[in-house]
Amino acid sequence: MGSRRISRVFVVGILAVLLFFTLFPMYFMVVTAFKTNYQLSINYFGLPLTPHPEFMKDAFGKIGLYLQNSAVISGASVAGVLLVSSLSAYVFARFTFPLKAALFGLLLAFLMIPGILTLVPQFVLVSKLHLINSPWAAILPYIATGQLVVIFVFRTFFEEIPKELIESIRMDGGGEPVVFVRLVLPLAVPIFLSMGLVNVLSTWNDFIWPLLVLSDQTKTTVTVGLYRFMDPQQIIYGSVYSGMTLASLPLMALFAFTMRYFVQGMTSGAIKA
Repeated sequence: MGSRRISRVFVVGILAVLLFFTLFPMYFMVVTAFKTNYQLSINYFGLPLTPHPEFMKDAFGKIGLYLQNSAVISGASVAGVLLVSSLSAYVFARFTFPLKAALFGLLLAFLMIPGILTLVPQFVLVSKLHLINSPWAAILPYIATGQLVVIFVFRTFFEEIPKELIESIRMDGGGEPVVFVRLVLPLAVPIFLSMGLVNVLSTWNDFIWPLLVLSDQTKTTVTVGLYRFMDPQQIIYGSVYSGMTLASLPLMALFAFTMRYFVQGMTSGAIKA
């Protein structure tokens, strides 16, 4: 009994340390957003005695448009990924056709290619399509590259749906579109939410691709737009960290409201009975 209690205390201690290192950067970012450079130099980690909320107002005025651009690009990209991936995964899970295993294996093989190696071919393709400085220059490549993992997870989940449920709908005269809309989609809501969240995180936080294809300051995303705070003469850290805080708030809120579905979707989609 004593050894079990010691083990439990040890595990709780390790988790507490990990939680501290996870939350402390967020705490430092938020409190620094309300400090002047002088306050930061004399009180690096503590709370500011005199907060300066004007940094938040200044930051929002600078990145409000970028937040809107990121929301449009991430939202459209995630919608496209979920739509195309769910249909593709349903075909792989429920239909038999020539070279099915080979095609699916080819999709998995693409997962082994580092994303950095596809930057030049993607940029050349987007440039030849005359999409530079258009939101589609980011949305279409995000949809194309974000499907691989999602198809794999969706396919695993769709294969676990009992065939009796599908046959019951077919006996009532429902075709494949009816089966997909009335049965598969309602059952896969946690998977959709979890995969959607994963794709939102990757597209919202991406820096390299928007920097390459969205050079127009009015069309770029928030990650690139944060560079506006980097004044070569003097960096106002309160404004910089205020911008970072505002850029992080949408993701924090989204993750807070979808945490339960995220865990449920990841476990149900990644474990095959």
